Amino acid sequence: MRFLKSEAGAIILWLAASLLAAALLTPHLYGWGKALFASTELIDYPAAVESIASSAGRAKPDRYFSRSLLISALALLPLLIRRVKCLPRDPLTDVYALRRLPWSKRLTLLASGLLIGMASLGALALVLEATGAAVPRETGFSFVKFFSNAFVPALGVGLIEELLFRGLLLGLWLRTYSVRTAWIGSSLMFSIVHFLSPPDGMVIADPRAWYAGFEILGSTLGHFANPLFFVTDFTMLTMIGLLLGWCRIRTFSLWLPIGLHAGLVLALKTISMVRGMNIESPLPLWVIGNDLKSGLLPLATIGLCFACCLVVVRIFPAKSETSDPGKV
Repeated sequence: MRFLKSEAGAIILWLAASLLAAALLTPHLYGWGKALFASTELIDYPAAVESIASSAGRAKPDRYFSRSLLISALALLPLLIRRVKCLPRDPLTDVYALRRLPWSKRLTLLASGLLIGMASLGALALVLEATGAAVPRETGFSFVKFFSNAFVPALGVGLIEELLFRGLLLGLWLRTYSVRTAWIGSSLMFSIVHFLSPPDGMVIADPRAWYAGFEILGSTLGHFANPLFFVTDFTMLTMIGLLLGWCRIRTFSLWLPIGLHAGLVLALKTISMVRGMNIESPLPLWVIGNDLKSGLLPLATIGLCFACCLVVVRIFPAKSETSDPGKV
C-alpha cells in the first residue's frame, strides 16, 4: 500500500487504468474509424480528413488499440499530475528541473538531435544495403506517403513521448529518487509502454465486439512470456530510453531528446518505405533481426547516437549548481 501512495505507484496505477480504458475504447474507435472511411464515398471531405479516413480504413484492430492506449493515457494524465502534486516534494531536487534556454540553443539542440538520429539510422541502412541484408521495395518513394506516414508521425511521436516520458515521468521521479534511479526507472517504463504493442498479424474475429480490446490486450501482455522478443525488442527499447533520458538530464531540457527521437522515427519509417529486409539475408538474426529494431547492428547504432550526443553535450554544456552521487 505504501508503494501505491508513492509517485512510482501513482504512475503504475495510471498505466494500468490506461490499459483498461484502451481495451474498452478500442471497439468503439474501430467502429468510428471504419464509419468515417465508408462515409468518404458519399461526402467530399477536406484533404486532411480524407487522409485520416484513408488511414482509418487501412488500419487493423491492433493499430486501433495502440491509438486507444495513447488517447487513454493522455486523457488520464491530468489525474496523475493532480495525484503527484499532493505528494511531498524535496526542494533540493529542483536543480534537475527543466531550464529555459535561449532560442538559439534550443534550435541547435533540436537540429543536432534530428541530424544524429537520421544520420545514424542512415548509416545502418547503408551497411544493410552493402551486405545484401536489405532490398528495395517495389512501391518506391512517394512524397505524399512520406509526409503522412513518416514526417508527421515522427514529429508527433518525438514531441508527445518526450513531453510524457522525459518531461513528466522522469521529472516526477527526479523529485524523489536519485538521478540514477530516476533515469533507469523512467527508461524501463518507456520500454514497458512500448512493449505493450499487439503482436503482428493477430486476428480478431469481431473487432466491434465489446470484448475485442481485451482480446488484443491479452495478446499484448503475452509478449512478456516470449523470452526472445523480450530480450531483443525490450533491450533495444531500454537502450533508447536510457539514451533519451541521459540527453534530458545532461542538457536540462527536452530539445535534444525531442530532436533525436523524431530523427530516429523519421529515418526508421522512411527507410522502411523504400527498403525491406531480405529473407535470404547473409547476416544471422543476432546481427540484424527481422527489422531495424533488433540485433547487434541496431544496438551499435544506438551506441553511435550516444557518442554523437556526447560530443553535442560537451560543446553545449549545462552545469548543475549541485552535485548528486547518482549522476549519470
